[in-house]
Amino acid sequence: MPDFDHFERIFKSVMTGELSVEDGARQISLLNEENKVRVVKDRSENELCEYLRRAIHALRSFFGPTASFTSSDNNRLGKDLSETHSAREIELKSGSAMTDANSGLAIVSWALEDSNNEIKRIMKGGVDERRKMLSGGRSLAEVEVSKSQSMDSLAHFLQRTVPIGPASARLEHYFRSISVGLTNGAEIRRTFENSNPGSLPLLLEADWESGLQLYEKAFRPDERILVVEVERNSQRAQLVVCGELSGRTAVLYPNFKNGWTGPDGTRYAASNWIKSACFHVWVH
Repeated sequence: MPDFDHFERIFKSVMTGELSVEDGARQISLLNEENKVRVVKDRSENELCEYLRRAIHALRSFFGPTASFTSSDNNRLGKDLSETHSAREIELKSGSAMTDANSGLAIVSWALEDSNNEIKRIMKGGVDERRKMLSGGRSLAEVEVSKSQSMDSLAHFLQRTVPIGPASARLEHYFRSISVGLTNGAEIRRTFENSNPGSLPLLLEADWESGLQLYEKAFRPDERILVVEVERNSQRAQLVVCGELSGRTAVLYPNFKNGWTGPDGTRYAASNWIKSACFHVWVH
């Protein structure tokens, strides 16, 4: 399973000036090819230097030559970047074929009105079970059975609680928020209670030619968001919504981001679903 987090940290560090273009290009070139996002795959170190310079130029073009930026790797704190003088937040995507949000269990439970914390029980309970299995010497085949059972449980919960048709007020607000770049749980809840979201983040995605380019994925304000599918496919459980007028779709599905080191020091891959249970949202 690819791990793009390291690339994204390097990229943000170059954009803020914490890391030089040359050092950033060198570090990106040393990443395993599978952990490079599409825009930088199979590029030489010199090509990466030029790309990063284009990205810096593009970023500054939205704010002016005196702009300065800060970043955070903590999803709970806010956006990928913030411009210091204007306090404008910036949501970065590493390319068009990347997820639009990484949501914690708490905000998804809120959006789905999961008052009994069933999502946490299913997602974190599965993580705990698989850690015990691996630490106890159980086979990877048995771990796969546990993963499948977690998805069965999640699909059953979603099918039982989310009807096909117009999304609930919370669920609609959740998807609308993510589609305009409001991805932090606290800001999603705040804007549900106060309809004025304030200044929306600047949405930028990586592009080889221009460095960074604007993107837009918002649902139309005059349309309803409809739940069109609650599915258990061969890989996972997922929920699909669609804008009634725009036809824009969004998919909510579970993810387990990181690997885990067992008590004996053995490192287990993220593909075993043993750490950082969360959800991804992909808006099309």
